[in-house]
Amino acid sequence: MDRFTRATVAATCALILAPPSVAQERTAEPTGLSLQEAVALAHGDQPRLLAYEREAKASEEAAIAARSLPDFKVTAGIQNFPIRGEDAFSPTSAMMTMYTIGVMREQVRRSKREAEAVRILAEALVSRRQASSEERRIRREVMIAWIDAVEARAKQQLLDRLIADLRAGRKVIEAGVPTGSSTPALALQADAEIGLEQAQLADARRAEARARADLARWIGSAADRPLPELLPRIELPTGLGNSPPALAAHPLIQAAVAEQEVATRQIEVVRQERKPDLSWSVSLGIRPEHGEMVSASVSLPLQTNRRNRQDRLIGAAQERAAAARLRLEDTRRELERGYRAAVANYEGADREVARIDQEAVPALEAAFKAAEARYAGGGGTLDQPFEIVRRYTEVAMQSVEARARRARAAAEILYILGETDR
Repeated sequence: MDRFTRATVAATCALILAPPSVAQERTAEPTGLSLQEAVALAHGDQPRLLAYEREAKASEEAAIAARSLPDFKVTAGIQNFPIRGEDAFSPTSAMMTMYTIGVMREQVRRSKREAEAVRILAEALVSRRQASSEERRIRREVMIAWIDAVEARAKQQLLDRLIADLRAGRKVIEAGVPTGSSTPALALQADAEIGLEQAQLADARRAEARARADLARWIGSAADRPLPELLPRIELPTGLGNSPPALAAHPLIQAAVAEQEVATRQIEVVRQERKPDLSWSVSLGIRPEHGEMVSASVSLPLQTNRRNRQDRLIGAAQERAAAARLRLEDTRRELERGYRAAVANYEGADREVARIDQEAVPALEAAFKAAEARYAGGGGTLDQPFEIVRRYTEVAMQSVEARARRARAAAEILYILGETDR
């Protein structure tokens, strides 16, 4: 092979082995839809959050109704209406026939009404706490969808550049076949590499489309805006450790506490049911030929089966309150697990990025330069430089994926710590 052909091949391989450096990534100015903008856009109109607020308002309205006494009931009737004899079907002839009209009401104890109102207001608090939890979850989902989309874009840019450079290298190889400086097998190998990279490129495009669809779920058409070319490093609070911070303020914990309060309030409601309520009625009786009469009555339920009815309801409410306490503890443990797993994922991905940048990339660059020098000096073949290029591409893809894993772990940590607005 002549010196010019070797120089052309070496230059083509060198172009392939030149993805953006780590220094470029750190200093590149962000363009397109930033992560902060995406999270801010998610604070807008969210039907799910509005639904929780409506549920809370509905509970507040119901609590007002629960504090009120039941409505009066109007009663009307006829007594002792004859259907046989000489006065049959006469509305006025029989002395005992009487028409009645009156009112009645169940006099529910104030303590019962107040207990029920307090329980309903506790349900309003549950709805609002669930809204806060959902809002934080939405911010996390937006962050993850944005990270997935940027990761897919970064992979596409890397693959687009690689495919273009491989095609340029393939032309050089093809040109060297007639002169014997290359072989048809090497050209076919380059074609295979191009096909594999095109398949990966198609996968990356599908991944971006899916991520943008997830992002559009929360921020609408803004998800179609251009995205940054590189994944930024998401800043985390200092002093992270394996032990999670206090989680009492997390919305999931707050919602579980509110649900426990509802269950506790229900115990008081069923306890109040052990107190019977008085019902009363007053009516006016009219006898057409004999004047009017007034009647009054009261009624009181007899709790003759309290052991198997009222007491059982109290026991059921106590068991539900105990179940709510267990769910609260389970939620706390799950958040602790999520925090530890996220910290482990973050630190592991961070170490992987450092190894790639500080060890793998310099080693591959040195190996390529050595192979290039041998090839330019008349020794070796094209196989070795192109093998190093393939390996370099794999490492570059691993770097993109590691940075994305680190960013997703950071999003999870911020979700748990409550700093997704950072």
